[in-house]
Amino acid sequence: MTTVSLAQVKELHGRRWEIMDFYGGWIAYRRQPWSSAAVRFGVSNVVGADNLDDLARQLDEQNQAESRRKSRYPPS
Repeated sequence: MTTVSLAQVKELHGRRWEIMDFYGGWIAYRRQPWSSAAVRFGVSNVVGADNLDDLARQLDEQNQAESRRKSRYPPS
């Protein structure tokens, strides 16, 4: 059972992610992709999930990964 709606996920993550249904699941891709070097911090440009709850969790994890990357290499 899904506890989060598409509107809620888009409200939280829609500024940075394009979110859509994809063959019975969900996919999100970044509006502004990160470089491939950010992968070592866990940053991905595309995430997919079977349900919205899992997608929302993964997008939250991406926010944490971005924070780790930004704290390690702050803008100059």
